Amino acid sequence: MSGCRMQLLDLRDDILSTKKTVALGQLCRFFLLLLLGFEIAFSTGCSSILFRIKGMPARELPNELLPMTRNHRTPIDYRFLSQDPPQVFRIDSGDVLGIAVDGIFPFTPPTAPPSALPVNFPQGGSSMPPSTGFPVVVQQDGTIQLPGIDPFSVRQMTVEEVRRAIADAYRKSGVIREAKIFPIVSLIKARTYNVSVIRQDLGMGSQSIQLDAYQNDVLHALLKTGGLPGEKAKDHVTILRYYRIAPIPPPGAPFSSDVLKTTSWDIPQVIPLTVPSGTNICFPIAGSILNEGDILHIENRETEVFYSAGVLPPGQHLLPRDYDVDIFDAMSIAGYSYGSSTGGGSLGGISGVAPTQLFIFRKGPDGNQVTIKIDLDKALRDPRERLVVQAGDKLLLRYSTKEEIAKFGMFSFFTFGLQQFLQGN
Repeated sequence: MSGCRMQLLDLRDDILSTKKTVALGQLCRFFLLLLLGFEIAFSTGCSSILFRIKGMPARELPNELLPMTRNHRTPIDYRFLSQDPPQVFRIDSGDVLGIAVDGIFPFTPPTAPPSALPVNFPQGGSSMPPSTGFPVVVQQDGTIQLPGIDPFSVRQMTVEEVRRAIADAYRKSGVIREAKIFPIVSLIKARTYNVSVIRQDLGMGSQSIQLDAYQNDVLHALLKTGGLPGEKAKDHVTILRYYRIAPIPPPGAPFSSDVLKTTSWDIPQVIPLTVPSGTNICFPIAGSILNEGDILHIENRETEVFYSAGVLPPGQHLLPRDYDVDIFDAMSIAGYSYGSSTGGGSLGGISGVAPTQLFIFRKGPDGNQVTIKIDLDKALRDPRERLVVQAGDKLLLRYSTKEEIAKFGMFSFFTFGLQQFLQGN
């Protein structure tokens, strides 16, 4: 009897020990599952179980919150940013002429032998041919001054027309009485235009350049400072023109409407680089010619970005310049393919559940933020849900409550259920 009693007591102890072990294992699994639940809740960074986001359905979005389309725009022909040079060179302010008038310029006494004329060779890589004559600068008002006659304008004349004008002026003044006068006129140096160019698209500050006559336009300024604008540049260039006709009246002087005509102004002019398809463009584009003191500004597009967060890989992404990007395009740019479950932290890929809740946080015209709610499953079927992303949008992708529960259940099954099944439990 004592032996049987001892066996019964040992069996009871074994049963109690087994129950304690099972209870302890169940308790450990409970806490582990609880911890995993919190891991799943926090793994996406924006769990629908923990907090709710109220948003306006995409199809109810008012027109003022919809961005302007970038589709149906085509780049201009950049040749339209230049000017068509004339067949012959026309004289204007800043040109340097080589002039010689026998016996007058330079003055030579009748008994003295004629003076040798200087020969001028171009410098600085100029393509102009050598010239003859004494240098005479065309003044700001377009006139030249020669000895014995009054100043007269040569603006928009050819070299041959200037030669005839000089002969006529001396003949009318009576300084030269010969019937035939043969002045020598040539072009020593063509005028240049000093302009400033700011290329933010290339990360460059302001730089001053000189543009030759008939090349003082936007195209040559771009080619001289780094080339045509690329994707990082905005689709327009801005010209700040500087005008100053006369000095500004001193303080306290009586006001006159003429003051408005004599004041300095910085007048911005915007020239587009892309236009709606089918737009007719005149050659050259009006305003593409640059004058002395003008500033050409090419802005970058560093602010034309959208942001991604949540299940989407976090980051800042530049929007394309010449075409629209909808929500699926934007997710692809951010590095996420819709239908993938690998973006939601360490557990997303195991669960096989893809998130469908997309929120867009957009700033309205009044500066207030608007939250837009999109169901990606509906967006696949309804084009009204596939919003175009605009600069400044913040895209947040997360799991819905049902998807969170499904993800937790799928993970629990593959982590513990399948393990227990394989162990025969």
